[in-house]
Amino acid sequence: RIEKIIFESLPGFYVPANMYVPASGSMPYPAVLMPVGHGDEGKTSAQRQIAIGFAKKGFIAMMYDPLGQGERSQYYDPDLHGSKVGSSTDEHSHANGHTMLIGENVARYRIWDGMRAIDYLFSRKDVDPDRIGCTGCSGGGALTTYISALDERVKVAAPACYITSWQELLAGPGLQDGEQVFPRFLSEGLDIADYVELFAPKAWLIASTMQDFFPLEGARQTYEEAKRIYHLYGAADRIDWFVGPGAHGVPAQSREALYAWFIKWLKNGNGDPGDVTGKLEPPEALLCTRTGQVSDSLGGESVFTLNKKKAWDVIPPKPTVSSAADVA
Repeated sequence: RIEKIIFESLPGFYVPANMYVPASGSMPYPAVLMPVGHGDEGKTSAQRQIAIGFAKKGFIAMMYDPLGQGERSQYYDPDLHGSKVGSSTDEHSHANGHTMLIGENVARYRIWDGMRAIDYLFSRKDVDPDRIGCTGCSGGGALTTYISALDERVKVAAPACYITSWQELLAGPGLQDGEQVFPRFLSEGLDIADYVELFAPKAWLIASTMQDFFPLEGARQTYEEAKRIYHLYGAADRIDWFVGPGAHGVPAQSREALYAWFIKWLKNGNGDPGDVTGKLEPPEALLCTRTGQVSDSLGGESVFTLNKKKAWDVIPPKPTVSSAADVA
């Protein structure tokens, strides 16, 4: 079944989500958090076919709207019936502009959404808190990488069509949107492999495709470096790299690799990793708010309002001017 929920990752900062719950099997189930890739549709994207597959294989899967996507447009205009700044990547980078002005990055909100989603999973009696995984494609792969590296409760990770190296990324497609570019990241000697190595020795699968715009050579570099760290832990079997056919995305072969990885490490290998299909509900049937947008259904906070409040804490107060001497 599919459940529709709304949680607050920060007070008044609403996150609509869909829960894909198995119809059979024994509770508590392992659970997979699924950050969504870039796309205006958010949690109703075609990637929900993977969530259906997980549910059919005995996992609870949780897909939620990232800020700027689905029901969470940060710049929604009801007269336009859309965003005032453009696509989901435009929303992220626009929000990052004023987040950087207070010395932060919009990724802090994206990562915190994911961590609070895990809090919600922990609150459910039908979820086994010791068997939590995370997977997503593209922008969802980036968030899978961040969340898994930073939240110790994630036991298995499998980012798809994101992992590469900065050396290859800069020479190839270049910088991505706001939450994927951190100030001083390179000058402090960091690279994408460091996220993977921070997760060691837990089970990490890199999923790539042959014609992805994220350079395949960069994925190889990251895999080879991280594998050396996993060897030091005696955990070489806990890191792997799968390359599927085609362009950016999660084709059937990649879906089967994901299922196999999570079945191996979260279900003791008990299950069939074969790809499955399920009926996709109309997107409007998966909406959690009355209008299809948090902003005009629930109101609450946005990245801008949260940043504005925090700005008062970081901007020095102006002195009171009461006489000519005060400005001399």
